[in-house]
Amino acid sequence: MGKTLRFVRVVLLLAAIAGVSGCVTGKVLTLPGDLARHGQKGPARGTEGPPAVAVLDFTFAGAPSYEIGRDFDHARPIVWKRDPGKGMSDLVADVLNGSGVRAVRVSSAAAVPGDAVATVWGSVDRFRVDARKTGSLKMKVESAASVSVTVYASGGNAPPGWNSVVGSENWTTEPLFVTPEGVQDALNGAANAVAQEVVRRLAAAGVILLPPAPAGLPGGEPTAGAGKERK
Repeated sequence: MGKTLRFVRVVLLLAAIAGVSGCVTGKVLTLPGDLARHGQKGPARGTEGPPAVAVLDFTFAGAPSYEIGRDFDHARPIVWKRDPGKGMSDLVADVLNGSGVRAVRVSSAAAVPGDAVATVWGSVDRFRVDARKTGSLKMKVESAASVSVTVYASGGNAPPGWNSVVGSENWTTEPLFVTPEGVQDALNGAANAVAQEVVRRLAAAGVILLPPAPAGLPGGEPTAGAGKERK
């Protein structure tokens, strides 16, 4: 009787675990939303007046299936049904506006406004996030994201042919199970770090001039976030 009871308990426990795991299993893990700036509150500065910087769509030569990574524990692809090129361009424009530089998003060079004083374009060279379980006694899920871009710019005081390569890696951890939100948080952190570093390098190259911050706000230059960041 005792052995039977223990067997029933084990079966029920395994069924409960399978039920919870079933919430995150499937043929594909789809990420839920767009890239977004961390901690943005209220309207961005620099969004009034004539456009100063035109940010073109970045190119991206990734898989047409939208696959950007792998959930190794469930042997399934991670899919983000967005365009990483447009997503990174939007993020760079958001950081510019948040830093006090008027930026406008355009799809191509033909759409650049005549009064734009600088143009920024580029390519997304790497845009990937993978998830896997780590640890033995204390199990957790780690999502590791890697984003890199090559950015080009003209106008302002930029030297002819100016370009720069910017990359960042970011990790997040979750207890026990992979979730779309946790994976996207890792990807969003890496993308934000790259966008902030792009704006810093644009300022360092003379492409843009970052205005001083209004009283009570931190300096206009964004934090240099490129590099490895672990949460």
